[in-house]
Amino acid sequence: MGALWIRTLGPLEVVADGAPVIVGSGKLRIVLECLALRANSVVSTDFLAEAVWDGRPPAQPVPQLQVYVANLRRLLQPDRSKGIAAQRLASRPGGYLLTAAEDELDLLQFREHVTAGELAVQAGDLAGGTEFLRQAVELFKGAAFPDLADVELLRPDLDALEEARLDAHQDLIDVDLALGRHGTLVGELQQLVSRHPYRERLWASLVLALYRSDRQADALAACREARSTFVEELGIAPGTRLQELETLVLRQDGSLAAPAADGHRRIRQRLDNLPAELTPMVGREAELGEVCSLYRSEGCRLLTVTGPGGTGKTRLALAAAARLRERMADGVGWVNLAPLTQVQQVPGAIAAALGLEDWGGEDPLKVASRFLRSRRLLLVLDNFEHLEGAWPVVLDMLTAAPDLLILATSRRRLGLRAEYEYELAPLALPPLEMPLPPRLLREVPAVKLLLARGRAVRPHFDVDDGNAAVLTRLCHRLDGLPLAIELAAAQLRHRSEGALLEDLEVSLAALPAAFRDLPARQRTLTATIAWSYELLGGAERELFDQLGVFAADPTLAAVSSICRVPADTEPVREGLQTDDLLTALARHSLLRRYTDPSGQSRASTLDSIREFARDRLCVLDNPATVRRRHAEYYLGLAEAVGPRLWGHDQVEAFRLLQSDALDLRAALLWAAGPDGSTELALRFIGQLWHFWQLTEDVTEQCGIALRLIEQASDVRLDLQGPAFSGTATFCWMTGSNGMAKRLHQRALEAFRLAGNEEGVAWSLSCLAVQAMQDDDFGAGQQFAEAAVRSPNASPRIKAAALTNLGLASFYAGDYTQAIDSCQRSLELARPLGDRWLLGIALVNLADSTRQAGDVNAAERLLNEAVRSVVELGAETNIATFLESLADVYVEQGRHERAIRVLAAVHAYRGDRGLVLSAPEQRRVEGIISRARSQAGPIPFGLSWARGQSMTLTQVVQEVL
Repeated sequence: MGALWIRTLGPLEVVADGAPVIVGSGKLRIVLECLALRANSVVSTDFLAEAVWDGRPPAQPVPQLQVYVANLRRLLQPDRSKGIAAQRLASRPGGYLLTAAEDELDLLQFREHVTAGELAVQAGDLAGGTEFLRQAVELFKGAAFPDLADVELLRPDLDALEEARLDAHQDLIDVDLALGRHGTLVGELQQLVSRHPYRERLWASLVLALYRSDRQADALAACREARSTFVEELGIAPGTRLQELETLVLRQDGSLAAPAADGHRRIRQRLDNLPAELTPMVGREAELGEVCSLYRSEGCRLLTVTGPGGTGKTRLALAAAARLRERMADGVGWVNLAPLTQVQQVPGAIAAALGLEDWGGEDPLKVASRFLRSRRLLLVLDNFEHLEGAWPVVLDMLTAAPDLLILATSRRRLGLRAEYEYELAPLALPPLEMPLPPRLLREVPAVKLLLARGRAVRPHFDVDDGNAAVLTRLCHRLDGLPLAIELAAAQLRHRSEGALLEDLEVSLAALPAAFRDLPARQRTLTATIAWSYELLGGAERELFDQLGVFAADPTLAAVSSICRVPADTEPVREGLQTDDLLTALARHSLLRRYTDPSGQSRASTLDSIREFARDRLCVLDNPATVRRRHAEYYLGLAEAVGPRLWGHDQVEAFRLLQSDALDLRAALLWAAGPDGSTELALRFIGQLWHFWQLTEDVTEQCGIALRLIEQASDVRLDLQGPAFSGTATFCWMTGSNGMAKRLHQRALEAFRLAGNEEGVAWSLSCLAVQAMQDDDFGAGQQFAEAAVRSPNASPRIKAAALTNLGLASFYAGDYTQAIDSCQRSLELARPLGDRWLLGIALVNLADSTRQAGDVNAAERLLNEAVRSVVELGAETNIATFLESLADVYVEQGRHERAIRVLAAVHAYRGDRGLVLSAPEQRRVEGIISRARSQAGPIPFGLSWARGQSMTLTQVVQEVL
């Protein structure tokens, strides 16, 4: 077929084989336009007759239609030979078919551009989307299909086409608004609303464009004009969107500000968990520039900063990450590997540092790789040297994520082909033979650091002609190691630099030979710490050695209870207390004292010093005794604070346990280990399972608990029930529903044998959940009813059981009964002060109320549910509650907010690798589908992209 172009979106134009074609006859034009309106589809002769003769066709219209079609064939294919069947305009049984491609008919081209624009916007390419949509809108050169304007038969088709044109124009405006082009849209929108005053979406766009152009008064006036138009001319109030806009304009809400978008990708939440620099980096400016230049100019993706301990590898990596941060689109992630003891822990630590704290039993390396795959991010792996066997983790991440950059610090290179090595030497030293004058000595990196840290304890400390030689020798004796210099500088508080040098000459002279059995990475750093350790008194050393049992920063109460200093320790001063000893260690810069947000005094040590203390603990006569005291102390803390997680001071209890979470974990690991105590470990599980449930970090605890319960038959009956119940909850959270059901059954039996009726009621309520998880709603109802009827069940357990009873009715479609059960549950839950339980009761009542038709009441309940768990920080609960809120918003017609909420929760789950159960997945997909249907493709894509850039915290702030 030859070249053809038909314009119908305006005055009819036809070009065939490169030449304009005149379609003179009015009826001939109608036939062509009817065929073009339904191009690539058979148009019946009856339909054509109705259109051509406007509902009054002649008795025999077919012969005349055949004449019109023959004429059109000659016009559209002027070079077609006689006897050759017409391909452009073909006869079909009962009618005719006009065949045209997208580049031959402007109507088809319009639809193609609109579809391409929708796909581009949904993919995040706003700039590309706006180009397609603009081309679509510009195809209209006037009224479409003008010769059909008076044909009543085609009025619905033409109205639908005009609606599509206006929708495309509105979509284009919305994308332009998202790109920050509001300044050029005001005049255009004012003309559009004057021609189409009943299109609420146009009014909303005009209000936004005016507001973002710093014309708040005009934006408010537009809101009021729209309200007046709708009320006076249509007799209805404007929709929810315009009403919300007026409120937001009045209070100049920040959500109305133009979104920051680059037109090519959605704005994602940047990762930035770099530790704050407590002191400035001194003397490493040249090294910092060299490290950054390797990434910028050499195309480096993996760089390992190597060097002996104490050279400042971590400090340099921190400074380099801070400098490179701005060129990383998705930010910087910091992973401290120092606390880890096993290679298998590395993927979990990386996932946690990326904010992927709950991977639901999935391999954390896969979760992290999936998160990194589409991100341009710098990942810092600090202190890699003791986990060298984890190099495949690094290789897997680099392979999976093409835009990932990694910066590692280690004693030696990792040994990968993609790796660049930057060997960090000690700080530059001044010459010994010919001492520099003070003005030059001050600029030597090692001296510069010594002066900076010395002034922290002696404000007027400086170099002069009298001490220049001493400071030069002092830096040499410290080998230019930053940590050694910092520790030495701390001693200047109470002694002169000359006296300090004398002590160093004596105490460090033999250290290299004395510590050659230590790993190379520790020789100098350990010598530096050991030198500070040798300056301690006997009681201070005893306490320092026992501090190695702590995994994090202990409270003064913990140190006093766990660490014991023998009375005959020399030198011992009368009345020496733990607090005095900690203060003495702080003076030697071996730890730092601080007060945490709850008002408790704590002791913090550097990781390297904590490792040194841990090594010292191992050579004590009684390390197992210290470890048992540590486990017993933190078990006592768990038993004292854990029950408070169910009551009014739940938040305070949660924060208290959270601040000691690492030591609670360490105590559990020891108790569950070969030298520990199964009974102690099971008591930990029984007391802390709900705490770990609230933190949503249960994978490790689940594995430990499953190993422990194999030995549970040898422990007291009163310990078995709580341990089985807690382990069952861990299994349920990690998706092992069958195991959870079996363990709840064992818990039920153990509680019965122990005479714990309250535990029996709790297990029955939990078994109701497991039954419904298996779609056995009848059994679920029976278990829940048994728990409710239990005479010894506490109000908390009855509230939980009633919620489960409501769920069973909900799934059975009996919303009246579900509401009744949930309301009874809520009445019991409110006085308890348990925000977690209250939130669950509220959401279940809201879901039933929503199904019963009271959408506004459901929204109020869900808002209260979100508030109830926000302070706890239970993000998974928040995400679930927000999805139910989005369902309500869709029902209310507030689809933009619903889409933003759904997108933010979707991004939250995706970043953490969280998977919904099949019923929940179907429910959420249904909500998303309804929201997309309400909004249309372009508004849906824009709102979805905006929502994906929001954190759960931001969404909660918007919702509440």
